[in-house]
Amino acid sequence: MKKLKRREQGFSVITLILVILIIFVCFIIYSSFSPSDTTTSQVDYQNYFDEELKNTDNVATRYYYNQLEEPEKIMYTTMLENIEALKSGTESIKFPSSVSDSIKEIGGNSDENYFQSAWDALTLDNLELFFVDTSKLSISTRETSFLGYRAYDFTLQPQSGMTYYNSYFSNKDEIDNAISQIQKIANEVVSYATGSRYNKVMYVHDWLVDNLTYDNSNSANKDNIYGTFINKNVVCEGYAEGLKYLLDKLNIPCVLVYGVGYDENGNSEAHAWNYVQMEDGKWYAVDTTWDDPIYIGSSNSTKQNEYKHQYLLKGSKTFNVNHVSDGDVSGSGQNFKYPELAENDYQV
Repeated sequence: MKKLKRREQGFSVITLILVILIIFVCFIIYSSFSPSDTTTSQVDYQNYFDEELKNTDNVATRYYYNQLEEPEKIMYTTMLENIEALKSGTESIKFPSSVSDSIKEIGGNSDENYFQSAWDALTLDNLELFFVDTSKLSISTRETSFLGYRAYDFTLQPQSGMTYYNSYFSNKDEIDNAISQIQKIANEVVSYATGSRYNKVMYVHDWLVDNLTYDNSNSANKDNIYGTFINKNVVCEGYAEGLKYLLDKLNIPCVLVYGVGYDENGNSEAHAWNYVQMEDGKWYAVDTTWDDPIYIGSSNSTKQNEYKHQYLLKGSKTFNVNHVSDGDVSGSGQNFKYPELAENDYQV
């Protein structure tokens, strides 16, 4: 009986060693799916967000980021961290393995369009990616599995044989120069915006109305801040992005809003405008495009003054009569939530 007992103990020890060895091998294989440097990058960038938010009371700083699921947040921060790399026009961006882990945690799969939602939020919150043409980008997905564990690798890369610049830009120096020019002009504009929050909002609103021309041609940059501050010929997105860019510099909460506008005859068009938060904590709508008398075709100075503030800081009762917002900004299925508008117009 004693010999049999010793054999049982020896068998148990060998079994335990084999189990430990199998677990160790599985861990090594699992680790091969997860590059160690990406986790550090994600932690560092979360610290960046935490520090940034400590230094501002602007609730719109990461307004759309805060609505994302965890895989999309990681993609968003990875792209934001790699803006300098994106300026190359050709560099691929590999997303960290934590994207795959977070997809598993929320019960998702690689077929869901996490990247599009992340990109939409990124470009709604951050306006200096105007040089990227997303139609020239692709997202590659590689799926691997081992012992029931499934992992996804995502890489953002240019379409074969081309850069992902828009048609106007051709190298990083041009982009850096463009950003520098935009910042110089915007900083000068906001230097004259003084006084109450209302006075500041009205000043930058009026600067945009007085300096921009509505341009519905096929010209490049008509829908971004380069068109706003350099070319000064834009569509509604250029007006709306210009207002957000200036109010961001003034630390006044402002978000971009997309939807449909209806004219007096009931005709509709895709449209963009802004919601701005005032000192009372409430949000009010601003449609700088429709406040431009040139856009509405008025050459009469009386009419120009009448229309200039028609859509400045309006509540839902007034504004929603001919504006309907739509949170699915790119048709991807991500339905962003906009701030709730105050019911009545802002009172000075």
